[in-house]
Amino acid sequence: MSSSEESQYSDNDDPVIDDEVYEQTCIRPDLKFHKFVVKVTESGIFNAFIMVTILLNALVMAVETDSVLKIKYRTVFIVTDEIFLAIYTLEFILKIYAEPIRYFYSSYNLFDLFVLVISYMQVILVNVMSGSTNLSALRILRALRTLRTLRTVSFVKGLQVLVTALLDTIRNSVLNVVLLLFLLMFLFSIMGYYFFGYKELQSDKENWGHLGSAMLTLFSYVTVDGWTDFQGRLDALGMAGSRFYTILFIFLGHFVFTNVFIALIIMNIHEATETYRDEQIKEREQIIQKKKEYMIHRQHNEVRLMLEKQNKGQFKNFNEMVLEFQKTLRHDDFLVSVDLATNLTWLETYITTLDHQDNSMYCLQQLHFEMVNLLSSIHEKTLKERYGI
Repeated sequence: MSSSEESQYSDNDDPVIDDEVYEQTCIRPDLKFHKFVVKVTESGIFNAFIMVTILLNALVMAVETDSVLKIKYRTVFIVTDEIFLAIYTLEFILKIYAEPIRYFYSSYNLFDLFVLVISYMQVILVNVMSGSTNLSALRILRALRTLRTLRTVSFVKGLQVLVTALLDTIRNSVLNVVLLLFLLMFLFSIMGYYFFGYKELQSDKENWGHLGSAMLTLFSYVTVDGWTDFQGRLDALGMAGSRFYTILFIFLGHFVFTNVFIALIIMNIHEATETYRDEQIKEREQIIQKKKEYMIHRQHNEVRLMLEKQNKGQFKNFNEMVLEFQKTLRHDDFLVSVDLATNLTWLETYITTLDHQDNSMYCLQQLHFEMVNLLSSIHEKTLKERYGI
């Protein structure tokens, strides 16, 4: 092959198309089907279908808790559960085929896989194993089926933001708050033991008799649930200073630490929301950038095709073609002007331009009038001075 033929081959062939053809024929013969599966898994219709399936599954599990309906429609519940399991399995197969590596990068996908594995463990335990030793495990697996309803988090962005904020709060800050609360409860439980449970007589052994019971009583103080009963028993025993002790611990354990925990959650939710908004803005910018690149690429292809047609024609370049076309134009040629200026934006712009033009003409007329009036005044003054009028 000569150098001219090689240059012609490199100019006319599109390397992008060659790469796609090579990828389709050599690397991935199923590229078209893979793109179709990716498009399906990322579509809103597919996600809405899975969401409806999860809600229906939750409704069926709620109805199944009725013992009468469970016995009467036992076969229906079994068949519907198998249908739901088949849909979840098909979803997993499609997603793992679309993104075999990136699928495991998402914690929500891992949770979905965990729920699917639990469902299959239940099926295996029911159909293969038998015996009373497996009844407790089967009961646990059936109870864990309710985790399917939590899969709605992976389809709702707002829930993902809240869950992310809550997990970040627990992972980063809550452990420190819980540790401080535990130390405070440990300190007050020992104090409560010596104040209210140490004596053999006139003491509350049931609630303050040892460290474990004192910690449990203080936990009731933290939750502010039933603390009046404990305080009433201390008042009945005539414990001096018990109210001051109770009020001080409730103030520190409930009001201070609870508000700190709520403040941390609010801060993390705010940060997660801001991060989510920034990600949305970046995604929109990427979509706009992809659209721009697509338009530029299409324009380049159109220009390339036009130049190829031009090279095959009788003209050497585009300018020569335009000049040749210009020679064929005449001033007496008829021009059909129907629907040439029917765009509303163009009409609005044109009318606004005419208004500005009229305004400019009026200002110029006023300026000319002032100039003529001033010149006439000067001329009249000069004549009066010349002739002594």
